[in-house]
Amino acid sequence: MQTLKIKGKDYVPVNERLKYLSENFDYAINTDYQYFPERRMWVVKATLSIKKRDAEWMYTGLAQEIESDNYKDVNFSSALENAETSAVGRACAMAGIGIDISVASADEVNKAINRVDTMQKPITDEQKMYLLTLLENTTYDELGKEKLAGRIEALETQSDYEKALLNLQMNQIEDKDRIAMGLPYNQSDIKKTLKNLS
Repeated sequence: MQTLKIKGKDYVPVNERLKYLSENFDYAINTDYQYFPERRMWVVKATLSIKKRDAEWMYTGLAQEIESDNYKDVNFSSALENAETSAVGRACAMAGIGIDISVASADEVNKAINRVDTMQKPITDEQKMYLLTLLENTTYDELGKEKLAGRIEALETQSDYEKALLNLQMNQIEDKDRIAMGLPYNQSDIKKTLKNLS
């Protein structure tokens, strides 16, 4: 099988594992997935069944991917597909395919390196502004918002941004709840909300 060299080590890509599988075995692959909206995370389980010597052998692989806010990132639109590819690669690895060097495939190693590099990039002013906008629509009192705004201004990396974004998204007040709580709202927002509720 062909390999890719990543940081001085050879890894087998998932497509090479699949080519080997199709050339050498009678097999089937099934995938199941679950979505966790609070973490914006996809988890995929791949089950590989291979017929060998009048018996059927089953192997599984698991993978997860988190949706990205960066439209340039593959996980902006294809987090599920990314997770499925990794899960299938790991199921092949559990069957002993392409593991001379590592169970991890070249695809997985590249994604892990890119994820670390991405998470260490500096946070942009636009991202800070977005977090501050989300902060306004939370249940925190004014003093709490003031403290959190200071923390947002001090954020430095994409890793910090992702954590803050997740926390603020989980603490968003729905329009209908804001109205029920008697919180400040302008008339156009109230009309829009009532229209959506009807």
